[in-house]
Amino acid sequence: MNKTPNPYYYPYAQQPVAPQPAPYQSQNSRTHLLTGLVAGAAVAYLLSNKKVQQGVANTGTKVWSTVRGEVEELKERLEDTQAELEYYRNLHKED
Repeated sequence: MNKTPNPYYYPYAQQPVAPQPAPYQSQNSRTHLLTGLVAGAAVAYLLSNKKVQQGVANTGTKVWSTVRGEVEELKERLEDTQAELEYYRNLHKED
């Protein structure tokens, strides 16, 4: 069997391989540790502070009241729209 080389085949030069980044755990572990300690201390302080707890509770109450009010308003609009549709359906039935 006579193999002739394919005239359309051009071997590609191999691309240089980029160096793989170091795993997350081995990158600046001291910086990550300090960042975690500071963030944890800040969260612990905020969660144990009575004023912050009251502020969060008050904000949550206001948000919940607003959401409930908006839902009630939406229900009323839906009922009004349904009543209008029913009115127009009955109006055209008489024709």
